[in-house]
Amino acid sequence: MEPIGTASQLAEERTQRNARLLAAWNYGKPIVELAREFDLSLSWTGTLLRKLGANVPKTGRRIKCQLDDSAVVGQYESGSTVREVAVLNGMSYGKIYRLLQEVGVSRRPRGGRVVIAVRHETASS
Repeated sequence: MEPIGTASQLAEERTQRNARLLAAWNYGKPIVELAREFDLSLSWTGTLLRKLGANVPKTGRRIKCQLDDSAVVGQYESGSTVREVAVLNGMSYGKIYRLLQEVGVSRRPRGGRVVIAVRHETASS
């Protein structure tokens, strides 16, 4: 078995990892991908980035987010599904669903886009 390393070596490895983590965040990599790449929990990744000085928004229940209601409604009314609108805006399905409900948007029936097949019968000779 290899020795684990001295405390100073482990601290140096963490410092280097943290520098790479912060650089990737500043480059624009999503926090979920960072957590996966660095093998950290999502909450610890956010906490660590905040400790490193990154401007990471708080997350969790009851945290207010900036969302352009008219843009969301426009996306939905132009044919996008609730799920597509959620992905476009970086929000959950539930958040978009509740927003549409709150502003009184008429919801389309569930089941996705339905294509009706038309069958042409040929005349028998």
